[in-house]
Amino acid sequence: MKKIIITGGPTNEPIDEVMKITNMSTGSLSTYLGSLFLEAGYQVCLILNRSVPLERVTAAENATKNLTVRAVETTEEMLKALEAERKEGYADAVIHASAVGDYKADYTFRLEDLAKYLWERIEKGEITGENALLCAMEKGEAYCIDNSSKISSYQKNLTVKLGLTPKIIARLREWYPDTLLIGCKLLENVPKEELFEVAQNLCRKNDMDYILANDLADLRDGNPVRYLVNQNGFTGKMLETPVDIFDFVRTCLEK
Repeated sequence: MKKIIITGGPTNEPIDEVMKITNMSTGSLSTYLGSLFLEAGYQVCLILNRSVPLERVTAAENATKNLTVRAVETTEEMLKALEAERKEGYADAVIHASAVGDYKADYTFRLEDLAKYLWERIEKGEITGENALLCAMEKGEAYCIDNSSKISSYQKNLTVKLGLTPKIIARLREWYPDTLLIGCKLLENVPKEELFEVAQNLCRKNDMDYILANDLADLRDGNPVRYLVNQNGFTGKMLETPVDIFDFVRTCLEK
């Protein structure tokens, strides 16, 4: 029995116990694809944000015996779930459709606390020059707000220092060396040539087999088409529905 791993939905990065950084992804493409593969007799592992509704996929034929769901919240949790699934055994395909957030909250602070800390360090001669602010921000633990619980609703000049999340797509070929790997790339309101070039570069950089590229402006206009790009560029294939994506992946696996 062939096995498919599909990621889906957003990743959520906490600012405190209540607030989080997230995005508009719903995970509907991933659950739709999961249901199609289940009904076709595949073993399916869905790695999804906890917010993604599961009704479609759990109602699919064969879901009871062939479906595994790993619920995650953060980018780090999704990364660990993919690594753990790899340790479970071989996968025939990974469709990395999750809208993984680019940023996480390093720490939270008030601007006046940063200003006070910066001034005190300058007066003491501990930091100087044009990089003084950057040096001060590297010491965020000295003036950050405790975010282990809910931050007060009345904090003025509240600021969040962002950091980069790990790039999940960069680890996939290492973990799944012989697996069909398909990723996604979303840009907004760009020429198609630019969309294809960005997707091609992403495909090459991470040694993916294919990238499904689409434009947010098209989605807003009711056009959900995804352009199939490989390491040589746009393949000429346009996949308009989840069924099209399913048929393409199944064809690849049956060769």
